[in-house]
Amino acid sequence: MCFFHSPFTDSMTRAQVLKGLAALSALPVMPSISGVPSAQELNAGRDPTAIFGSTALIGDDLTPLADATILMRGERIEAIGPARNVAIPASAFRIDATGLFTIPGLIDSHVHFFQSGGLYTRPDAIDLRSVRPYTDELQWIRNNLQDTFARYLRAGITSVVDVGGPFWNYNVRTQAQQTVLSPRVMVAGPLISSVDRSILDPFNDPPIVKIDTIAAARALIDREINAQTDFVKFWWIVTPEQPAAAFQPIASAAIEYAHSRGARVVIHATQLETARLAVESGTDILAHSVFDVDVDDAFLELVRSRNIIYCPTLIVLGNYGYTFHGAPNLTSNDLRVANPDVVGTLFNMQDVESSLPPDVLERIRAMRPTEPPYAAMRNLKRVHEAGIRIAAGTDAGNIGTQHASSFYDEALEMVASGLSPKQVLLTATRGGAAMMARSSDLGTIERGKLADLAILKGNPLDDVAALGSVKFVVKGGKVFDAAAILNETAEQIVQRQVNAYNYHDAQVFAETYATYAVVQRPGTHVRNRAAIASAYKSLFASNPQLHVEIVDRSANGETVVDKEHVTGFANGAVLDATVTYTVTGGEIVRAAGVPD
Repeated sequence: MCFFHSPFTDSMTRAQVLKGLAALSALPVMPSISGVPSAQELNAGRDPTAIFGSTALIGDDLTPLADATILMRGERIEAIGPARNVAIPASAFRIDATGLFTIPGLIDSHVHFFQSGGLYTRPDAIDLRSVRPYTDELQWIRNNLQDTFARYLRAGITSVVDVGGPFWNYNVRTQAQQTVLSPRVMVAGPLISSVDRSILDPFNDPPIVKIDTIAAARALIDREINAQTDFVKFWWIVTPEQPAAAFQPIASAAIEYAHSRGARVVIHATQLETARLAVESGTDILAHSVFDVDVDDAFLELVRSRNIIYCPTLIVLGNYGYTFHGAPNLTSNDLRVANPDVVGTLFNMQDVESSLPPDVLERIRAMRPTEPPYAAMRNLKRVHEAGIRIAAGTDAGNIGTQHASSFYDEALEMVASGLSPKQVLLTATRGGAAMMARSSDLGTIERGKLADLAILKGNPLDDVAALGSVKFVVKGGKVFDAAAILNETAEQIVQRQVNAYNYHDAQVFAETYATYAVVQRPGTHVRNRAAIASAYKSLFASNPQLHVEIVDRSANGETVVDKEHVTGFANGAVLDATVTYTVTGGEIVRAAGVPD
C-alpha cells in the first residue's frame, strides 16, 4: 500500500538479487519476468473481421468517417466505408467500436532495444556499474524483450524503428517477427561513431564503434549489409577534441558507400553545424532535432530539397537531467504502461549519489533539469512549415525515456511546439511509414493496406492526449483488447503502486487496487478504490516529500511481502513497516501493514 513506500527504488545484496528481493544496501536489480504476455487474439480462427461503429480517420489526410465499417480479411483491409456501404458477411467476427475512434497504428521511428530506459542503462552517461553491473542490465533487457514488445502493442504502437545497437539487434528483429504480441520492428546495427564508447561493450558486441578510417567504415557497413540491415546509422558527436568537420571526410565517403550497397542512412546530429554537414554528406534521415540554435532558411531549403526525413525526439535530453537530479520526468501513462521495474530504478538516484566520486557528482549536477527544449521546439515548427517530412520518434530506451509510454509525452511536446494534434498524428502514421519505406503498406487506413490499427476511447484530433486511451489494438488483422495484453506478475503490480506512491499520483496508485480492496493499518481500514484514491491524495498533499524504499521483498504466488522504510513526512517522522499484499486477477485486493 505502500504503508508508505518503493523497490527498485532500492538496493539489493547479491544473495537477495538471486532470489529477486530488494534490499537497501547493495545492488538494485530488476527481476526477470516469470511469464510472458499471453493475451489471445479476440478474432482467432475467424475471418473476415469487421470493426463497426467507430469514427475512423481514413486516407492521407486522416479524414474523419463517422459510423465506419472496416472489413479485414487476413492481414489486410478489404473494405472501408460508411456502414451503409459496407456489407458485413454473416460469417465475420464483429468488433463493436461504437463511440470509439480508429486510427492507423502508431509508429515510433526512433527507439533502442539495447537500452531499458532505466537508471543503469547508459554507463557512458553516468557510470553506476559499481552499483549495478552493466552485464546484469544487458542480460535483463534480453530476458524481457517479449515484455517490451508487448508494451509497445499495448500503447497502440504497431511498428518501431530501432536506429542502432549491437549486432544482437538483428536477433531482436527476428524475435519480433516470431512474436505475436509485438510491433513490426526495423533495425540498424552498430553506430558508426566519431567518438569511443567502448564502455558499452562488455560482451564484444558493441552498439557504438569508433571509426577512424574509410576502410573500417566500409568493413562495418559490409557486415551490416550482410545481416540485411534496414538502415546504416552514424553517430556524429562533437567534442572539444573532435569538431564536427573533422568527421566529415569519413562520413561522406562511408555514406556514399552505404548508398552504393543499397542502404538508407540515419545520422545522429543535434547541432545545426553537424546537421548541415550530415545533409551535405548525403544522409537520408536526421535522427534528432537541432537543439543548439534556431535553424536558418538555408538549412531548411537544403533539407527540403534533398527530401530528408526529420525525426525530432524532443523529450529525451531533458529526461537525463531530470532523472539525474532525483526528479524523473514521468507521466501517468508511464506509470500505467511502462515496465514498472524499469520505472522504479529512476527513483534510485538519491540512494546512489553517496557512492559516486566527486567528479561524477559535479558533472551530473551540471545537468540540471532545464526548461523545455525551446530551440528544438521552434525548429520543429519551422521544419514542418517548410514542408519537410517529419517522423515522430522518442529515442526510447535512454535513461528516463520509457519504451512505449514515452510516445504520448513526445506527442504532447510536439503539440506544445506549435503543431496541431492532426499534424502530430500524421508524423506518427504517414511520417513513420515513410521512415520505414513502407508507405504502400502502412500509415493510413485504406483498402489493401495492412490492418494495423489503434482504436481509442477519445478523439486524438481534439486532444493528442487521447492517443493514450487505447481500447483495442489491431496488428496484421489480429485484434487484441489492449487492457489484456500485459501479463504482469504480482511483484510488478505491487511495484507499479510503489512507483505511483513515490511519484505522488494517487489516481494511478488507486488503480492498482481492486474496486473492493482493503488497505489495513493499525486502528484503521480504507475500503474500496475510491476511498484509497481520496486518502492518498490527501496524504501526498500534506507530505510533499514522502518517499518509500523497499528494504526487503519476498513473493510467493499471489502474496508479496515488503519491508518498507518511509521518509519525508512533514513532521519529520520516519516509519518502518512490513506490508503484506494479496494480488488477485491482476489487482491488489488487500494490503495489511504492521509497524516494525
